[in-house]
Amino acid sequence: MRGPADASYFGRRPVLGATVLDTERVTLHVETPATGKRSPAPATARSGMSPRMLDGLALTCLLLVMGRVTLHAAQPLSNGDTWFHLRIGHELWGPWSLGHPGRLSSGATSAWVPTQWSTEMLAAKAEDWFGLPGVAWLFGAMFLAFIVVVYAVCRREGSTLPATVSCGLAVIASTPALSARPQVVSLALVALAVALWLRAWRVGTVPWVLVPVTWVWATAHGLWSAGVVVGVVCVVGLVLDRRVTRRVAVRMAAVPIASVVAACLTPLGPRLLTSQVAVGERTHLIGEWQATSFRTVSAFVVAVMIAGVVARWARRGNVPWTHLLLLLLACGWAALVTRMVPVAAVIVAPLLAGGLQELLETRTPWQRPRRLEKLVVGAGVAVCLVALAVAVPHTAERAGGVPSGLEPRLAALPTGTAVAVEDPTGAWIEWRFPGLDPTIDGMLDAYPAPYIQGFADYRDVKPGWQDYLQDTGARVAVLLKGSPLSAAVQDQLGWKVVDRDGPYLYLEAPESP
Repeated sequence: MRGPADASYFGRRPVLGATVLDTERVTLHVETPATGKRSPAPATARSGMSPRMLDGLALTCLLLVMGRVTLHAAQPLSNGDTWFHLRIGHELWGPWSLGHPGRLSSGATSAWVPTQWSTEMLAAKAEDWFGLPGVAWLFGAMFLAFIVVVYAVCRREGSTLPATVSCGLAVIASTPALSARPQVVSLALVALAVALWLRAWRVGTVPWVLVPVTWVWATAHGLWSAGVVVGVVCVVGLVLDRRVTRRVAVRMAAVPIASVVAACLTPLGPRLLTSQVAVGERTHLIGEWQATSFRTVSAFVVAVMIAGVVARWARRGNVPWTHLLLLLLACGWAALVTRMVPVAAVIVAPLLAGGLQELLETRTPWQRPRRLEKLVVGAGVAVCLVALAVAVPHTAERAGGVPSGLEPRLAALPTGTAVAVEDPTGAWIEWRFPGLDPTIDGMLDAYPAPYIQGFADYRDVKPGWQDYLQDTGARVAVLLKGSPLSAAVQDQLGWKVVDRDGPYLYLEAPESP
């Protein structure tokens, strides 16, 4: 591991007045003592593409990534969780309060905390003003902001080409999280937290700005605690690397502590901490909180990114503790929790950019982003936002992946009617028909663990499934055509299909004798 004499990782000066230089790279970089920033020395002439051509190619690829994500954002909203987020946002603008939220379903009997209220309320207001196209545009803007933040973080560690490659891989790995859900806010803020802590490692500046950032983060999404964990890991790494004095180390350690205090000073108060416990009680019942399968594209890409970093570090040796601990944190999250795969990708991205930069240094030496580069990236974002605004009124006006053709049937049901479901359709029903009572939705924090387990058994037609259905009081159901549950309901209970829409069936129970 690097000690004080090896602190010139990535060609930077050690902090606090140390004078050791990286002799392997001094011919390539000269640092300005006042700022600690690198200035590139002339690169060795080589055959092939010039550095400017490589930069142009990299920026073109970055723009293509933005364009592809914009096309994704312009599609009809189809994530099942989007609907309960919108419904909660509307309720918080209406009769609900943050301290005493209501419930969306009669089965949601557990006390819960609205941990994503600011994003939900913003999305609900966008729907009030502009309908579903406004919601699609809002989250599309968040996707683009996420890309820009990750690119900027990677750009601090490498030139345009390594930054674009690392950013592009991180975006691919984060694709499952790029939906109209508040989670995308956490991805961007994790990237920001990593950037600030890496800057603290380089120049010894205490990242106090993370404290107010965490306050905002704690209102927007429940993964604010990931930023605190990143801070703790980096503080330990800074101490092991001997990058800071004891006094500065204490100030560094105060940042994650103050961040937790800031989270407790949101309108929800210390109750926000209990939400972490509530999630922990249900993780074994929620698929995205299970261990990761690396057969998925996103997990495989993260594994490739990690392998690239390890390969480069193994060849170079002398890895700082801070960077090693960040990589280990990303590995743990990526392996243990499916939902944390995108977070792991965001953490690994700047480490990969730094490793790639070392390989490409003589061809594309690191330098500050030029004005032209900033203009290209900014113009790309502006064009994507305008294109998205033009497209969404035509492409995202109606919900996607839902039984819209069954709306007349559902609209005719009396207020309070229980509707049995087996997939995220329940959240859409809650949003589209607030008076109905679907048996479950995706907001599982509000459901007791035994109820969630009972739903899982019912969906999989395991013993006791009929008891669960009977307890819900549902006499109508919206189920998937060809699923084991829809077949069992028809064959064993005599329910009749009275309507259908694509893969969805509308069933009614037989009348009691």
